[in-house]
Amino acid sequence: MNAPSPQRRVAHALGRAVAALVALVLAATLMAAAASPAAAKSPAQDFPPMPRKCATKAEKIPQSPVVCYLNKFKKARATVVLWGDSHAWMMIPAVRKAAKNKNVNVVATVMGGCPPMDNKVSANDQVPACFRSNAMALDLIQDIKQRDRSVRVILGGSWERYLTAVAQNDQSYTGQMGREMKKAFPRLIATLAKRGIATDVIGQAATVPAKVKKCKKSMDPYACSVPRSKALKREKQTRQWLVKKTRRLAGNRKPIDVNSKFCTKKVCYGKKQGTWTWFDDLHLSATRTRSLAGLVKPSVVKAIEANKPAASEPDAPTDTNTDTGTGGGDSGGGCSIPILCALG
Repeated sequence: MNAPSPQRRVAHALGRAVAALVALVLAATLMAAAASPAAAKSPAQDFPPMPRKCATKAEKIPQSPVVCYLNKFKKARATVVLWGDSHAWMMIPAVRKAAKNKNVNVVATVMGGCPPMDNKVSANDQVPACFRSNAMALDLIQDIKQRDRSVRVILGGSWERYLTAVAQNDQSYTGQMGREMKKAFPRLIATLAKRGIATDVIGQAATVPAKVKKCKKSMDPYACSVPRSKALKREKQTRQWLVKKTRRLAGNRKPIDVNSKFCTKKVCYGKKQGTWTWFDDLHLSATRTRSLAGLVKPSVVKAIEANKPAASEPDAPTDTNTDTGTGGGDSGGGCSIPILCALG
């Protein structure tokens, strides 16, 4: 048997070296992914997905009034309605996880810069889109209630942002919505109480202030810890306002505190246990809110428990969300939601 030529020996050696290098790279990649799966994902892309008919990935959040069905809507079962602005929208992963494999419908009526209110208008009136969105939510809830099905509402909003805008006599869209909210949010609470609609309220979530120190260990500013006093401006005043305005409906139940999972009394962590807290300066990441499912699970359970047995009836045609719930998109950081960019 002839010995291999020098050229063939070189080729074999080179092949073995390349194979070893590829194996080394693959091993390193797998180890890195196993050690920190969340860290491999850009927080700027980690926002809640929605059915395409509600919002595209570029839009992120509905740009016009829509009732968004987040699972198959079955008329006979209980319904949880997530209602509010982008701070309600960002909690979609939490509610979806809490409702997973449970006999409950999950519906969202959310728009950027649109706090939950009773604006005393019809969904067909020639009024701002926000007002029509709120009217659609009330109509949906009333329809479910009239069919003697259980419905529970979860309200969310960037409360502090609107209240601060009002205090500063801000004339931008945010200020306009803030002034409307101060009148129409208490009216909504009264309306829901009068109709006997069980309701929970999400408190103000921490945000990233406009000016933060440059991160020492990361180029991404949202990986930094932020002083609680800056992440939650006017925290005491906002909480007191929210508790006072919702007492008629919530009684002694306090607003849901999402900050307890990533803030101490002094700081709010930009990254904790491998998960980024924010995907932009105003909103929690989808991975973070998914980890908060336990905070909204009681709302889901109570909605199911309150539902009465009903005769079988045809289900409503709905837009079923087939997204895996992993987030998505190709933009982030700063003002990443188009409808919010003009809020000032």
